[in-house]
Amino acid sequence: MLSISTTVFGPENIAEGNNLIASLDIIKQSGFDIIEISRHQKNILARESQIRASGLKVWSIHGLLGYDAASDSAAKRQAALDQEFRRMDDTACFAPCPYVVHYSNRVNDPQAAINYRDTIEKLYVYSSKLGFDLAVETAPYKPQIDERYPDSKEISDFVRSFGMKDLNMTIDINHSNIHEKLIDVCNNCNGIIANVHISDNHGEWEDHLPPGEGIIDFPEVHDALRANGYTGPFNLEFHLPDAPTVDALRKIRLRVEKILNNK
Repeated sequence: MLSISTTVFGPENIAEGNNLIASLDIIKQSGFDIIEISRHQKNILARESQIRASGLKVWSIHGLLGYDAASDSAAKRQAALDQEFRRMDDTACFAPCPYVVHYSNRVNDPQAAINYRDTIEKLYVYSSKLGFDLAVETAPYKPQIDERYPDSKEISDFVRSFGMKDLNMTIDINHSNIHEKLIDVCNNCNGIIANVHISDNHGEWEDHLPPGEGIIDFPEVHDALRANGYTGPFNLEFHLPDAPTVDALRKIRLRVEKILNNK
């Protein structure tokens, strides 16, 4: 079962004809039935009826949380929380579902871990009341940008430390492939996988290629995810060099289905 993120269309640009509702029509015509609403799309509540009328099911919501979630500035952390609270309010019409947030503890300062935990504690309380399954995403390896790489063991230990059934993980296969073995990532996250992002890369950078255009062994990933308790859809989160068309998305869908079915 495949889902697709609306991130494939990038930020909305009404002047260029790129808006969420038009994107949903292309997705539906391409043969998809399930979507993740990306961080690029805003004002979701105002378009709830149109989204439902598209015939597509919203599988998950991507949040906006960034590096300020672990900031030493209490004001910045609160601003990050307030932004996320507004995002949750705007998308709660589609709960219960996974709500994806990035793991933002990326510096070599123990205080950052304390700050980030405080942010997630507060965010979890809010998300749980709205019916979301808060799903902390595995991080990409970016030594050019981040001081440290938090591996899947660190993030899974962090999530488990809360002991909450509706606080789990999103495994981003593209992120985790760069610096870890994907089998190990799936094993580390056993029993707490709420969502999966899949795209391909060449093992050096998070290229976000459609599956089949890089080096990732997706049949192996499929089996590892299922063996570790994940029963949801495989959520495509790739980028394209040109504006997505029905033909392009349909070809990618058929290729990925063949890759996974022939495992």
